[in-house]
Amino acid sequence: MIQKTISFIEKYEMISENDLVAAGVSGGADSLCLLFVLLEYRKKVPFELVVVHVNHLIREDAFRDENFVKEICEKENLPFYAKRADVRRLAKECHMSEEEAGRKVRYEAFGEALELYKKKGALQGKIAVAHHQGDSAETMLFHLFRGTGVYGMAGILPVHENVIRPLLTCSRKEIEEYLSKREQKWCIDCTNEEDTYTRNKIRHHILGYADSQINEKATEHIAKAALQIASLREYLESEVAKMAEEISKQEQEAVSIDVEKLKAYPEFLQNQFLLTAINQIIPGRKDIGSEHIQGILDLLQKSGTKKISLPGELEVVKEYRLLWIRRQKEKESGGKEGLFDIEIGERYSLEEGSELDSLFINPKNLSEIEENKYTKYFDYDKINSRLCVRFRQIGDYIVFNDKGQKKSLKEYFIHEKIPASMRDKIPLVADGNHILWIIGYRISAYYKVTKETKKIVQMTIRRDEDVRKN
Repeated sequence: MIQKTISFIEKYEMISENDLVAAGVSGGADSLCLLFVLLEYRKKVPFELVVVHVNHLIREDAFRDENFVKEICEKENLPFYAKRADVRRLAKECHMSEEEAGRKVRYEAFGEALELYKKKGALQGKIAVAHHQGDSAETMLFHLFRGTGVYGMAGILPVHENVIRPLLTCSRKEIEEYLSKREQKWCIDCTNEEDTYTRNKIRHHILGYADSQINEKATEHIAKAALQIASLREYLESEVAKMAEEISKQEQEAVSIDVEKLKAYPEFLQNQFLLTAINQIIPGRKDIGSEHIQGILDLLQKSGTKKISLPGELEVVKEYRLLWIRRQKEKESGGKEGLFDIEIGERYSLEEGSELDSLFINPKNLSEIEENKYTKYFDYDKINSRLCVRFRQIGDYIVFNDKGQKKSLKEYFIHEKIPASMRDKIPLVADGNHILWIIGYRISAYYKVTKETKKIVQMTIRRDEDVRKN
């Protein structure tokens, strides 16, 4: 068993020379086996080892277990870090299960121990835990029963971040046989025999039945399948990372995705990519299920701008060629108040350093007028009210042809496929609700300069580089 476990450690590169490894040792058979495996491996690869023990203050014999582990550490000349925490009280105060509270305390203890015993020259701080084949099989079934995809079917991963699990290829029977050959006693946690926890029910009633009535290696086979799926998960993660570089852009609390490029991938990869994208915004993807991913996939097939809400205050917005996954924001006002009124001949600052110039001109002929995206000309005599620069309002419209036909600003934005998230940010030159100029886009045909125009206003947007030159 020792050689098999050492090969497993090396296969997944769990420990390197000079690493600091904090091993969780409760005193039970699994954790004691872990400790002795690490001691054996340390003969081959030198690394620092500290034992971490957490007393949950739940069982009457908890202090017995603590002293038992402490004595073994003294015998093996190992640093011993003990943490005591009232897990039952913590669970009530934090409104979580005792399992969750216990896990929280344990990983706090690991972090404290690594911080306390870290030395100069130590490469990494690793956390070694004693999950074995049975634990992996239980986890895989637990996830399947609750509803999961490929990632959940991987069971318990051999390496995840800085947590390593050297015993995942070992059965409980192998562990106990190994300890018996060493004539090493271990502590028995009576709570492991109770059916209070779901995982215990799976172990006792489902895996126990499968091993005795279907195939004596049922648990082993499930655990091996979980390891194979873990390898598949690793491959998928690399493929999804490549997808992300090609089709998406990470922004603050948001991911933007090219819709057509996403749709070009097989649906299975689309699923995995979307799960990963959501995880970037809400780590753990709490309360996100397959029905939510399907809702996003359905959104991809719809035209125009569409939006759905997800748990965790997320929203998914499809804006023509872009799909946004982001935190929900409070609805913007749409700029009901003007940014500023325009006095012809003055210069005004817009956002991001750009400026608006306006002046009267008197060209000898209309051929001298050269419009471009950021310079426009208007018939001043057709302006009915004081001009202002503002954002869109209800009732805004533009005249889109020489016949005087009108189109609402909303209709124009939709026709031009301008994303909804941008529409409240586009500055407008407005004459009441009549929009002279959608800055960066077009002007109203009504204000175009003609042969009958007597007074011409030139407006120019100077971008950042032009502003710096002046």
